[in-house]
Amino acid sequence: MEDLLGIEVEYNRDGSIKLHQRKYIEKLVERFLPDGPTPKAQRGSLPYSKDFLVHVNEALSHSEPEDPSLVKPFQQLIGCLMYATTSTRPDIAYPVHQLCKCLQKPTRAVVDEAHHVLSYLARHADVGLTYAPGDAQLTGYSDASWETSHSTSGWTVLWQSAALAWGSTKQKAIALSSCEAELMALSEATKDVVYFRKLVSGLGAAEGRPTALSTDSQSARDVSYNPEHHSRMKHVQRRHFYVRDMVEALEIEVPFVRTDDNLADFFTKPLPAAKFYDMRRKIMNEPYSPARA
Repeated sequence: MEDLLGIEVEYNRDGSIKLHQRKYIEKLVERFLPDGPTPKAQRGSLPYSKDFLVHVNEALSHSEPEDPSLVKPFQQLIGCLMYATTSTRPDIAYPVHQLCKCLQKPTRAVVDEAHHVLSYLARHADVGLTYAPGDAQLTGYSDASWETSHSTSGWTVLWQSAALAWGSTKQKAIALSSCEAELMALSEATKDVVYFRKLVSGLGAAEGRPTALSTDSQSARDVSYNPEHHSRMKHVQRRHFYVRDMVEALEIEVPFVRTDDNLADFFTKPLPAAKFYDMRRKIMNEPYSPARA
């Protein structure tokens, strides 16, 4: 795993297993930041600046790249960050997803944001996913940020106290309401939950009851259970009701959670530092740190 995938494995005394990519991150820093991490990205920094969305939207407003020489290095850096994102670092999933929108027309400000993400990784290179021993059940969370154009879906599936899968993606269809956007996100998350139910069953840890896939949208939860609920949802494509099919098949259940308790919120929008580090700790099963409490 370490030689071919760049993923390091630590076996802890308590029986837990930690996956991280410290050496891979160090190689990225050496390649893309030869002078070291940017000074603005300190140990307590977030993986995005306070003007992150402003810079992304400004880049998207351009019809051509600000400087053609920026395109290839930016694409190479984002490709490397995407590998870390999908392997062991769900904490950079949201900013990397947003930066992917600018691959064809990066601005200097967006390039700086990509360097900021890498600098954040450099300051937190030892952070990884820690899977605890003992019995555990799959749990999932789903969320969406409703936008006037394509909304962002976010979700995560946890097992043994840490994330098995996560996502932060642009929805392919334009949602006409927040309920519709949340329903799309729920259906995408359901696919992962159903897959991992089969996986853990093959590992001898079959789920004895439907897996909880939580949402902070009461209306989306209602639509997941009631096929006659909300006549205004008749225009929604059938594939977005996959979550309802799986509820009826007793594969999942959809409990309601408050937004502050919805871990998928981590993948749909920039968060204040306190909430970001609290959710990172829960999603990645980090040791509690009073300094960031």
